[in-house]
Amino acid sequence: MFQRLHIRWIIILGFLSLAVYFINPTYQYYSISSNPELNDINIDYLKDDALKLGLDLQGGLYIVLELDYKSYLLGQANKTLTQSLKKELENDIDSAIKESLSGQTDVLDELFNISANAKLAKFYSSLLKVSPNSDPNNILKVLKDKRKESMTAILDIMRNRIENHNQYGVGEPSIQRFGSDRLVIELAGVSDVSNAKEYIQRTAEFELTLVHSIQKFNEIIFKIDNNGDNQLKLQNLLSASRGSMLAMQKDYDIINLIVKNSESFFNDKYQILWDNNTSNTDNDQVLRRLYLVNQKSAISGGEIKEPKALISEFGNDDAGKWIVNLDMTKAGKVKWSRFTGNNIGNQVAIVLDKKVFMAPTIQNKISSGGTRITGFANKQEAQDIAAVLKAGELPAPIKIAQINYIGPSLGKDSIDSGWKSMIFGILIIFIFMIIYYNISGLLANLALLINMILVLGILISMEAVLTLPGIAGLLLTVGMSVDANIIIFERIREELRIGSKVKAAINNGYNRAFITIFDANVTTLLTAFVLSFIGSGPIKGFATTLSVGILCSMFSAVFITRTIFLTLSNYISIKKLSI
Repeated sequence: MFQRLHIRWIIILGFLSLAVYFINPTYQYYSISSNPELNDINIDYLKDDALKLGLDLQGGLYIVLELDYKSYLLGQANKTLTQSLKKELENDIDSAIKESLSGQTDVLDELFNISANAKLAKFYSSLLKVSPNSDPNNILKVLKDKRKESMTAILDIMRNRIENHNQYGVGEPSIQRFGSDRLVIELAGVSDVSNAKEYIQRTAEFELTLVHSIQKFNEIIFKIDNNGDNQLKLQNLLSASRGSMLAMQKDYDIINLIVKNSESFFNDKYQILWDNNTSNTDNDQVLRRLYLVNQKSAISGGEIKEPKALISEFGNDDAGKWIVNLDMTKAGKVKWSRFTGNNIGNQVAIVLDKKVFMAPTIQNKISSGGTRITGFANKQEAQDIAAVLKAGELPAPIKIAQINYIGPSLGKDSIDSGWKSMIFGILIIFIFMIIYYNISGLLANLALLINMILVLGILISMEAVLTLPGIAGLLLTVGMSVDANIIIFERIREELRIGSKVKAAINNGYNRAFITIFDANVTTLLTAFVLSFIGSGPIKGFATTLSVGILCSMFSAVFITRTIFLTLSNYISIKKLSI
């Protein structure tokens, strides 16, 4: 079938047309965006179809996340620890973290050196029960295994959270492990640094829990004030209001300090949480609510499903505002039905990351499991909450250890340098091929241009991200494409030297060169595939462009130039080949 020239040309022109179709939005987007005189033209509709640029070309955020050891290790400890043991463990963890930072050592190793195995086993005996195959005399190994499991789960959840949510233009982020307790995230094209940081750092700890009455809240406050050592009294900082307490924003830190120092009065049954109303928090006079809620939640994050951000319909009190609807698992529906039936007339707090988003009153028993969260400032916040709930709750708290903002100017310099290098290299190759192979070299140059168009078209259709190593891959593709043509042309020259006719020399040259080209490209392609599947970030970008480039170079060298030669030899009587 491929011996028929018209079918060959249909295939070539078809692929070329598709490539041009995919490249066109990229050309329009970057040509308009780079022209200051055309800034008033709306080109947002072209962005999704244009070639994506990586962090090194577009700029963005480079974030290093690390395990929050203090919160994590306290959370892993036995729930039945007394306040004195919990305080002792907290002091040991603080010392371990300090020693780890000064000596650049593992926090868990330092904690083991400080607390010793027997003491750690007392703090973490519950972990030995869930790790029956572990040596009970080596609690350090249990803690390290647990950390490894947690970091693997965090990596998976973080990938789902970011890759499934393109609010910050991070549809193709780079997320990878770094050591035993860190993750490195690269977000290209991010401009809103504060929102991106908050979004990534969310633990997504969701719960529905009972709100206790003002009377019970007052009892706790009086206990704290009468038995605590605090000079400031909570009753002077708080005032009752509709099932909650009100406090001034300026007292936020001191109230938190008093509550933290008075945990013994909660008996692991209660907790005090702030509401999510963080708007205008720079204003010290703004009022914020506090709620006294159950320490044990009625519904947790693992019992919800299908969170969706949408605009509330007319007929509801929050009509026209952004909400998050969510459903529950079968077990969650049973628990929710029982909880709402037993607490009609009481408030239930909808809590995410220890902040109360709303606290509605239970009017009747709810058997369906359907729940809605309101109180969002805007569409972005609602979509963020839905995305983190969908990805799941992080098994361990994390914090940002390092964050660097890379400006787009560095990327612009890289792009300019990269394209200049490519154009300069192509021009040198063009000149060499024309001087050394005459008209045949000109045809090879034409095939090379078609090859570059095909490569860019395929990369864009794959929604691949172009990085600086990716540009290096394109440059290598140019060399691979020319190398294949040189092998073919040398074979044709050999055929002409032994007296073969032009058409026979062309056919024999391509047939005999094919195996050599195929072997050379397949070996390189295998390496590129391995880098693509195992590598990440810049390595994956290089491997992707190289893989696509190799396939396209084989097609252009073996198929396109041969079609051109066959067309000329069939329709033009060539006595002598200019090669």
